[in-house]
Amino acid sequence: MACWKWFNDLLKEARIEVKEANKSKIDEIIHKYINEQTNYGRCSPNWSKARKQIKSDEKMRKELIERLKAIA
Repeated sequence: MACWKWFNDLLKEARIEVKEANKSKIDEIIHKYINEQTNYGRCSPNWSKARKQIKSDEKMRKELIERLKAIA
């Protein structure tokens, strides 16, 4: 299972339609964002926990959505 599936609500908000051609880019953006946030101590490296943290933190949610919009 690709980890991006845990972020479906953010993908919808970013108006990203998941296609075979963009799945790897979606993975790359989410992985990079979570790794950055983990390094700053703002986010758990556990994807399930990270999703909840990002979803509940307005600033983080908006940051990730903006990064995802870049592939639209």
